[in-house]
Amino acid sequence: MQLTTPHAYLPSIRSLGVVAGLLLLLKLLVTFGMAPLGDEAYYWRWAQTPELSYFDHPPLGAWLIAAAQALGLNALFGIRAVTLLTTAGTLYFIWQIIGHYRSNDAHVSHRHLFLFVATMMFASPTILVWSSLIYHDHLLIFLASGAFFYLGRYLDRAGRQQNDLAGLYIGALFLGLMGLTKYSSVFLGLALAFVILFSSKLRWQLKSPHLYLAALLTFACMLPLLAWNYANDWASFGFHLDQRHGQGWLERFNPIALFNFVAATWILFGPFLIVAIVNQFRRKYTQHAPRYLMRLAQYTFVLSTLAFATVSAFAYTLWYWSDLAYLGLLLLIPYLMRTKLMIWAHYVFGILLIALTSFHYIVAPITVWVPGYDKEASSVYGWSEIAEWVETTSQKQNLDQIAALRFQSTSMLSLAMNDVDVFAIDSRPTQFDYWQMPQKAAGQDVLILKDEVAPNGLLESRFDAVELLDELSITRFGVEIYRYQLYVGRNFKP
Repeated sequence: MQLTTPHAYLPSIRSLGVVAGLLLLLKLLVTFGMAPLGDEAYYWRWAQTPELSYFDHPPLGAWLIAAAQALGLNALFGIRAVTLLTTAGTLYFIWQIIGHYRSNDAHVSHRHLFLFVATMMFASPTILVWSSLIYHDHLLIFLASGAFFYLGRYLDRAGRQQNDLAGLYIGALFLGLMGLTKYSSVFLGLALAFVILFSSKLRWQLKSPHLYLAALLTFACMLPLLAWNYANDWASFGFHLDQRHGQGWLERFNPIALFNFVAATWILFGPFLIVAIVNQFRRKYTQHAPRYLMRLAQYTFVLSTLAFATVSAFAYTLWYWSDLAYLGLLLLIPYLMRTKLMIWAHYVFGILLIALTSFHYIVAPITVWVPGYDKEASSVYGWSEIAEWVETTSQKQNLDQIAALRFQSTSMLSLAMNDVDVFAIDSRPTQFDYWQMPQKAAGQDVLILKDEVAPNGLLESRFDAVELLDELSITRFGVEIYRYQLYVGRNFKP
């Protein structure tokens, strides 16, 4: 990366080394210290029953968990070690991107720029935490970094009337694997198409058969996903496009949900990145950047942000769904963020928030000491105790069928008990329904774990009669943070 303007804004290599060390410690703490989240346990459960794809998401993340287990990494913390490999892959592509675009006579060393980009990326709380958990995002971040490198290189050379078939086909492969990981990958694919269509120096590629063969390669990677959806009446697509948001969701404008999405995105990716977001549209900052890689990042940011902001105006939307939008900006951060104060503010804020989040999920929810309630953080505690309680009660009651309300609690219980026969009773369709697990328990008596979030009506509507057997309070520092109940339900109706 040729930086033709003064680079005094860059922290020294020694300072960046200190920041990198702190971020590495925090990453290891999150990876091996944080108890499993409900969605992580859900994806672990998928890996116990390999499928072509799954109801909620594409399959590559679950396949990777299954592969890790086949290699002997059976505990969740062992499986999370896989995220260290995908993080190493992301760092490799940061190194490659800098090496490709950095001029030989650049005033800043390759190592200096690498440390700067890597620390800026992982000082983003969302990027560091979500690259450390076995959500699908750790894999998406790695694959997208590879796609940005290879496709950016292909576009760069095509703009000079040169061919880069290796970059095109390998980039298409990475894009296809992204599609096999998360549906949001579509925004990078659309961004690539727009860059070619709207760039006069690139449109000659539309005459090349290789562009269309590369597109076929991308779609070929997603054949398992498409086959599963075809066999299941396109259930996963229908869920994400409509069902998950509730009937008639587009008819209900929800300004609070929009505000929450914007605020969470702004804060949790790093509020000081607003400088880079603005500067990506200012020629003063982009004129020396790799033209087509910058355009690819810009289009990805705009498409992803507009799509999720629009959805959030009508329905609850999670901020980290838009992580692809920020990845491209972070890969090009040397061009877009050149204020020392804002750079250090990003580092300090990110490190402090990640440290606080780690405490919140590892030691105790901070709501033990301050007003408020975080149901997700509170629900990760006490699962060895819960599993023993459920096992003991099932033996006393002579009940073989065990279920839980909500797929998150079901998956956590299944993981804690190492019992794949635990099934979910939920108000929305889940992968458990596609395994026909509730249907197999029809007409039987069931031991049900209910947490304080699950509605009572969900329990009462599925049984002829229900009886409360016991309650368990989970505490930290003498304060109750979560409560569970065990019921026996008579004559289950799926």
